[in-house]
Amino acid sequence: MTLTPHEVAVSQLATDQTVSLDRIKSLRFIKNNIIGNKTKKDLYIQLGIVSRLQDIISTKDDKDSQLKIQAVIVLGSFAFGNESNILALTNSGVVEPLLNCLNPSADPKLIEAAARTLNAIYASPKVSRQQLFMANYLHILVQLLDTFSSKHRPGQDIVQVHTAELVASILARCCETLEQQMQIADSGAIPLLMRLLASGISKSQEAALGALAALVKDNPELAQVIAQMRPGVIPEHNSDIMLTVLPILVKMLQLTGAVQEAAPQVLAHLIWESENMQKAVCDMEAIPKLASIISQMDEEDNVYGIVGQKDKLKENSLLALAAISQLKEDCRKQVIEAKVLSHIVSAMSHPSVGVRAAACQCTRSLSRSVKNLRTSLVDAGIENPLFQLLSDEDLGVLRSATATLCNIVLDVSPMKKTIMERGIVSKFVRMISYGDNVVRLNTVWAIKNLVFEAESDVKENVMRQFGYNNLVLLLNDSEPAVQEQALNLVRNLAHKREHDIEQVFRGLGNGQLLSIIEEKLSWDDPRLLEHALYVLVNIATGSEYHKQSILKRQGILRSVLRSMNHESAAIRVASIWVIINLTWPDDKVSQSVHECVTLLRSMGVEDRLLALNADHDLDVRDRVKTALQHFLMDQQQYGHNNNGNGAPSDQTGSGIGRHGYSSSRYHDPRQQQQQENIPSSSSSSGDAFGGGAGSTMDTTHIVTGGPGAGGHDRR
Repeated sequence: MTLTPHEVAVSQLATDQTVSLDRIKSLRFIKNNIIGNKTKKDLYIQLGIVSRLQDIISTKDDKDSQLKIQAVIVLGSFAFGNESNILALTNSGVVEPLLNCLNPSADPKLIEAAARTLNAIYASPKVSRQQLFMANYLHILVQLLDTFSSKHRPGQDIVQVHTAELVASILARCCETLEQQMQIADSGAIPLLMRLLASGISKSQEAALGALAALVKDNPELAQVIAQMRPGVIPEHNSDIMLTVLPILVKMLQLTGAVQEAAPQVLAHLIWESENMQKAVCDMEAIPKLASIISQMDEEDNVYGIVGQKDKLKENSLLALAAISQLKEDCRKQVIEAKVLSHIVSAMSHPSVGVRAAACQCTRSLSRSVKNLRTSLVDAGIENPLFQLLSDEDLGVLRSATATLCNIVLDVSPMKKTIMERGIVSKFVRMISYGDNVVRLNTVWAIKNLVFEAESDVKENVMRQFGYNNLVLLLNDSEPAVQEQALNLVRNLAHKREHDIEQVFRGLGNGQLLSIIEEKLSWDDPRLLEHALYVLVNIATGSEYHKQSILKRQGILRSVLRSMNHESAAIRVASIWVIINLTWPDDKVSQSVHECVTLLRSMGVEDRLLALNADHDLDVRDRVKTALQHFLMDQQQYGHNNNGNGAPSDQTGSGIGRHGYSSSRYHDPRQQQQQENIPSSSSSSGDAFGGGAGSTMDTTHIVTGGPGAGGHDRR
């Protein structure tokens, strides 16, 4: 039976007896036949060529590197085929011998060919990345990024650079999980990628940007590491590289092609949540450059109808604007002055889900400004597109939209009233049953802001539609971050008036409300503990019935006493506020207040307060002074023998308590929270940052930080 030329070529690869030159000739014949020809690739795979190629590259004999190089190149041709071809290669076990070909002592052209083939293989999301992180392969791979190492052979500069570019691309494709990101970072890749970024070679910069973007995606820790790199971190003559990274990235915004597309994404990751970095980029005139990109793209879309061709560039540019304007009011002002706001609002209705989500990120950053909430965003017509996005089918867009909504419903926003009139509360009801934790978190955060400082009728209207049964579900949510904001919602509902507190008692039921609070007080999570204490602080400003409801719960009182020794000063302060408001004497100590003081004194509260007189935290000491004044007033009016351990007679008290803000029924300003939503785990199409539940900072208290959220505490 006569063999076909293809069968002959494969058979010649099978035996070591075949002259090396003949085997190389066969490999070149096969290569020329399969390039761009899917049918021939399938034919050769059926003829069993993969195992023959694997045998060739697995040999430890390095005398004839040309044979190995040609075999690797042929494997690369198969890898550039379809998904089934790649899986045929990996199922045959070619990845490990290819990784072995990366040995720094091997022929540089063999290393380059192996890196190119591996890069093609790892383009498939179905291929396992596990082998790369085994043995010493990752360390060897990262070494190949060092294009300036004296260990490389002279005359191989171009090959070295190409290899470094391929390695950067491999790393970008192999950091899909947080663990993989950290392993790559720990291997020393970041300084070498930064060096590649500053190489001045377009392809190298593109590859470095891709790898850095993948490393910091949804990983604020690594983004911060890169942002804080300074001289001494990066070795040898490139020790000043980080001082030039931001200017390089800003300069790249004016280039074209893939570099311009990647630069704003990496820029956004590097400066996220770094006020100094954002200011630096602002001073480099990055905002006008980004605004020009976005505006020009919109003009081209209108003239040529080419929507979709550069969606990724628009998405990344919007993300960069969102990052720059995240924390600094001056930067937000520059965005408004760049006349790009109308384009941002228009992008909220863009066909690309990534662009829509990124536009929401921009809107969220800009809405942190009270001035923008009152004027610019209203004038730009943000309300309609934002409301439409609350029904968007894409999860990433919905996350960004609900995050932005948290700012739109703040008291300072004129859009709050119209948003409520459009039935936002009914949308909230649907969204809390959404299966995504971030959407649910953003929703309860927005409701909390909606009832902040609201009149009683507004609170009742909101809860009539929302339902206290839904609030109970949120208070017992599987996510602690959601529970935290549900407690904040209770704080705001029970703030300011006895009537408001009574409405919460009726809505949740006296027993159920306090049982929930008692359960939260037993948690180790300091955020839940602090907010649960402040719910008690608010309840304790209510009627005698409300106070007695707390005093009858020994478990709650013991938790409050225990919290007075907590390592967190904020929790110690919150627990003392509970005591202050429970013992508030008005003009004189009433019989009921006397009974309260007597009960608390018997539990050791007064002794605990005396011990806190020397607390290192000034706020704690001030609150202790007020609380002890109440015990002293009780002693002076009713008499008390405490064996010399009573409050010193020269403690006159601070006069602060429920009168701490603007009415006789107010107490500490932290009783309620009006916070801005910035999710940390909102990674999605277009949302490159992370998300979860947040840290608190006022407007009074506007919150910054994701998400997650929480933010972490990530908000």
